[in-house]
Formats: sequence, structure tokens, C-alpha cells
Amino acid sequence: DGVAHNDWLLGLDLGGGSVRALLVNAASGLQHAVAKPWPAPLGAEIELEAAFARLAAAARETIARAGAGARVVGVAATALRFGSALIARDGRALLGATNRDARGLMAAFSLAGSQGAALQARTGHWPIPVLPLARFAALRESAPALWAEVAHVLSLSDWLAFRLCGEIASDFSQAGASGVFDLAAGRWAEDLAQQVGLDAARLPVLRSAGERLGALSANAAEALGIAAGIAVAVGGADTQCALLGMGALEAGDTGAVCGTTLPLQRVVAAGCADPDGRVWRAPHVVPGVWVAECNAGPAGEALDWLGRALFPEAQSGAARALAEAADAEPGAAGMLSTFGAQLAEARALALPLGDLTLTHLLGAPEAGRARLMRAVAEGIAYAVRANLETLDAIAPVAPAASGAPEAPLAIAGGISRSGFFAQLLADVTARPIRRAVAEASALGAAICAGVGAGVFADLRTGAGALSAHDEFAPHAERSVAYAASYGRWRELRAKRAPGDAVAQSHAIQGMLGAIAASGGAGARPLGRPRILITAELDATALAAFRALGEVEYASYRAKGRLLAGDALIEALRGFDAFITEIDLVDSRALLESPQLRVVASCRGDAVNVDVAAASALGVPVLHAPGRNAEAVADLTLAFLLALARKLPVASAFLRDPALVAGDLGAMGRAYVQLRGRELWGKTIGIVGLGAVGRRVAQRLTPFGARLLAADPLVTEEAALRAGAELAPLARVLAESDFVTLHAAVSDATTGMIGAQQLAQMKPGACLVNTARAALVDE
Repeated sequence: DGVAHNDWLLGLDLGGGSVRALLVNAASGLQHAVAKPWPAPLGAEIELEAAFARLAAAARETIARAGAGARVVGVAATALRFGSALIARDGRALLGATNRDARGLMAAFSLAGSQGAALQARTGHWPIPVLPLARFAALRESAPALWAEVAHVLSLSDWLAFRLCGEIASDFSQAGASGVFDLAAGRWAEDLAQQVGLDAARLPVLRSAGERLGALSANAAEALGIAAGIAVAVGGADTQCALLGMGALEAGDTGAVCGTTLPLQRVVAAGCADPDGRVWRAPHVVPGVWVAECNAGPAGEALDWLGRALFPEAQSGAARALAEAADAEPGAAGMLSTFGAQLAEARALALPLGDLTLTHLLGAPEAGRARLMRAVAEGIAYAVRANLETLDAIAPVAPAASGAPEAPLAIAGGISRSGFFAQLLADVTARPIRRAVAEASALGAAICAGVGAGVFADLRTGAGALSAHDEFAPHAERSVAYAASYGRWRELRAKRAPGDAVAQSHAIQGMLGAIAASGGAGARPLGRPRILITAELDATALAAFRALGEVEYASYRAKGRLLAGDALIEALRGFDAFITEIDLVDSRALLESPQLRVVASCRGDAVNVDVAAASALGVPVLHAPGRNAEAVADLTLAFLLALARKLPVASAFLRDPALVAGDLGAMGRAYVQLRGRELWGKTIGIVGLGAVGRRVAQRLTPFGARLLAADPLVTEEAALRAGAELAPLARVLAESDFVTLHAAVSDATTGMIGAQQLAQMKPGACLVNTARAALVDE
């Protein structure tokens, strides 16, 4: 087809749970993808440069996986909908707002009261707090100085494209999520924009997804690790890009993105009748068709929250929750859940509340946890079915032939990776499920990149070449059983509606009070500071700092120097922040550096900084308690296992040059002398339950050990949260098979383990000290 064998396409995806970079070979479809979760839950505002740095790191990693010979020919970006990037005339990012930014709550109420139905009919969206139209109205009132600086109002994917090539434009799918786009006319509704003080000059030009926007800038190319000058294409909204990646392109196709939220979109050829205003409507990224949407709410986020609450050791709460759910019987022994499961009502201002019907009389706690997770997963599947029924009523598809299954539902997103969940959706909805093999949103962006680079003639061609899926067929008997359970679930929702309304009202009043107390718009971000870093940092940490400000990096290890006195004063000149590990920051250096706003010492205690002088001068001093906690906890576990299994002696035995193969006597002595013990069922005493001690307890819990903790500064509840029982030191020493020390050195703890304490320990008990040597009287 004229596609070069080594042509690769890069899709970038800024999502609510993580950022993703996907590299796909345009000829073979071979893919490499890297996801980087946000370090903390995504808030209402986002530091745009930090987000770009995180995407760039993911891109470099995925490009490295493809190998040195990979030739990237095009790049495009997608991002979550309803976000905004406000840009100054000089290109500075003034504000990055996510789809959690609800500062437009009061403006949304006002717009809904005066022209809600008209706005929904014209723009496809009822005025909701996260709608950019409402956000702009709130900013004009609460932050007029900021609003006056705004030269361009973009979506988050528009900003990413601008960051890649310096060109400003928006695609139709993102414009359709703004509240200022006229669906019928296919252009900006300038009169609506003017209502919130947004003149047409601030709105970006509209271009179709897949159009070539510009050439990759040298700065962006260096960050991504690819060649400058390649094609940057217009991307689109993440959900519509996911439809593209799933191959849901034609009227009647339906897709669900089972991610942080769970939007269901049906492709429609024209406007659909929706007299009750239950759905959202917007352009698809594919020209000539639109989408009608029902959103089942924050399903993935709720599932992850609950999974992490019950299984705090899990890397992914949602994945662990679904894995547990798979171990329970269908129907969850009668439990029903609406947690994380919503029915779309576009005109309703509703918080994601949920109910669980459960009883403790359902067997052992382990079985109860699995059934609870099964009920939550089934509730989410019931919400998918209910929202599909809404789409069927509003935008019906041609009926299947008699006896034929329902039209398939395409799915993608994080929780769709669970085969159990995909099969559950098939059984509950009684229709085939086609699960996208790839990261669908990022793949949709990569397809846009392929069109912009001239690799594909259009988006449909690209989707046909690169979209792939596996299939799950409904199980007839389970579908019949789930149909009955679904009816009871709908009845439960209806019966509980009055109580939920009371809870909703209470929660909304609380939100209004919080917004009023904060002044509405929240704090403005500070300007970019100049940061001097002499501590030794890795590339990831440096990228995070460079996203925050202008960095000068001069590692004390690489430079072989320690700054103090006049040398430090000279080095600090003009810097707002100082990140150090060994440099001596005394009162004179602080007095001679009036512009310095913060000092960070990369040590457990900031012993290299005159903290009293800094406090007197109003300069905060940061430090890093527990910075080596993970490493020390790992080493502690290694020592415990080495002692339990007699590894030092066993290793010496195997390396003994006098040992001869077949020496049965030596083998017999080894059997008698070198038999180790298991940690399972043993009592392990942890002396000091601080940053290291808690992590040691976390690592020991899966071994099935009983944990005792001695720490006069820790409450009984804190010990229980760490999985340990709080006890006096004497009891810990007397009952433990292993004792590990993690206390800080003080007058009270110096020599705390001496002859008397050793005499209290069991014969054969082991002592590990990865804290300070002064704790033990050698």
C-alpha cells in the first residue's frame, strides 16, 4: 500500500488516570505502549508543562522499545474532554483545567435556569459545572486579571498540539465538548461565547482530526526523542479517538471506554430525537457522523478506590477488585451494588453516590470480599446495560434478524483488560463484546498522525489497517439469570431514589460552601521559579523539576565540590529555590540571598541547613524523612530470610573447595545443620514503627507472620493499620522468633538492646539491626 516497513506513528494520550504513549508500525500494526500514572489523583488544575514532561518520558520509553532503527513519521495527541488550557499572547500557559474543575458550578446553575434546554438543543450539552462555557463565566467573574491575559482558549489536546508544533487549532470533537459549539451549523457559537466575555478572536480555528497541523518543533522533538520536522496532526477528544481506535466508525456502531469513567457512545448519521434531554451529542472525529452519549459514571475510579481500600498492597485497585470478583459466584449471593454505576441523565446535576446491599452473614471474610467485589462489578455491568437501553430508545439501530444476537458492543480502557469483566458485560448485556487489543485512545491519536503524515488516505483507512480486537460471546444461561437480577437492580435504584436525593442535596450544599469559602477560582499558580539543584537526581526527578521551573543542575558528585561561604552565596545569586544534599547553608548565605524562597535538603534531617536562621528569615526548609525507607525495608527482609534459611552458612558450605560431589556424609551434615525455618507462622518483633518499620510490616504481612511492634510514639490504631499488634518492648523480645530494629537514636534508645534484653529473647531467636549501630550494646 506504499507504507514503508519502518514507518512508525506516535499517539499521545493525556487521560484522567494516567498519560500514555503508543507507537505503532504503520505497515505491520506492531505496537509498543507505555503508561505513566499520575503521581497523585488528578485534581481540578493541572501543571501543563509537567504533564507534557510526563508524556515525553513515556514517549521516549516506548520509542526505545521499538529500537534504534524506528523512524517516527507522524505524531498526534488526544486528551480528556471538558478540560481547558488558557494561553497568553506569548504562548505561556496561564491555566490548565481538567474535567474535575467545577468552579463553574454557580454559573452552570444560572445558565441552566435561563436557557438550559436551548443550550442543550444547540450545543449538545446541558450546562454542567465542568463545561468550559460555565468555567469561562466563573473565571471572568472571579479572576478578571487572569481572564484579561487570555489570548487563546484551547482544549487540553489542542494545547498538546500547540506544544508540539506551535500552531493553534481545535478539532470538532473537542469543540463539541466546550458548550460554545453550534452542532447544526458546525462552527463556534460566537454569541454564546460573548455571553461569558469570550470574543471570537480567542477561539481556535476549527480543523478536522487527522489534518496536518504543522511540523514538530526542535524543542518538542528533543523532549520526545524523535526527529524534528515530522508531521504533527490534529488529534481529538479521547472518547471519540477511542471509538476510532476500536473501529466504531459507522452509524449504529457503539463503543464503551471502560476507564476512569465509563462513557458509552453510539455513532449516528444525523441528529437524534431526545425530547427528555437524557444524552450528550457531539461530533465524531470521523467526518460525516456524530455520537450520542450516555455516561455510566466514574466506574473505573470507584472500582480502583474500593480495591485499594480493601487491598492496600495492590498496585492496581481496579485490577485486584476484578480478580477477586472473578472468584465469586454469579449473583454475588444476593448482594446488589450501585457503587460507581450511574444512569445517564444529561440534565441532572448528580454526584456519584452509590449503595451496597450486603450482610455479614455471607460466610468467611475472604468469601465476603470476593462477593462484595462481584456485586460492584455486576452493578457496573448493569449500568452499562441500562445506558445501552437508553441509546437504543434514542438512537435505535436496525433490528437483528430473528434469533440473531444483539449488535456487538466495542469496549476499551483500563478495566476492559480484565477478561472476566469483558465476559461479564457479554453475559449481562446479552450481546457480543469486541474488546480492543490496544490502548484505544492513543491508537486513535496515532491513526490521526498517520493521516496527517500521508501514510493513510483518511481515518477510516487507518482504522481498518490498525484496529484489532478479540471477542467474547454471551453465555445463554448466565444471560437469562442476569436478566432477572438486572430487573431487581433497576427496582432497587427506583426505590432508593428519594433517599439518594437527600444525600445528593446534602453533598451539593457542602460543595457550595467549600467553593464560597475558597473564593471560587482558587489560588493562581506562581510564575516559573529558577531552581539550583546540586543534589544527585535521576532523569525522572529532573524532568519533574524542569516542568516546574528553570533548572540549573550541578550535581555535587559530578562537580566534586561542596558549596559553602562565598562560593555558595555566588552560586545562589538569582535563584528562587535550592535543592541540596551536602552544601552548608548558614545564616550568612541566607542573608546574602534575599530572593531565595525555599531550601530543600535531600536528607532525613536537614543537618546541613541553619534551620533557625531560615525560619527567622521566612524561608521554608524542606527535608526528606524516610527517603531510604523502601531500600532499608528490602534489606531488612533480605536479612530476615537469610537468617531464617541459614543462607550465609549454606553459601559457605557450597563454596567450600573441600566439598566433593557425591560426598554423602557432607550432604547428611548439611541436611541436619542447614535446615532453615519459614517466616510463615512465626512471630516477628518490629522495634520502631516509623517510615521503615511500617514498610517492613507491609512486606512481612504476605508471609503470614504474626507481627508485634514496640514504639512508644505509636498508637494502638496506627499499629493495627500497619498490620501489627502494639506491645511493650519486653513482651516483643520475649515472644518473637525474629526481632528487627528501626528506632531512631536518642539518649533513650542508645544501647537499648544489651545483655538484659538479649537474655529476654528466646533461644534461637534472631536479631537484625538495619538502623543505627548505637541501638545495640555490642
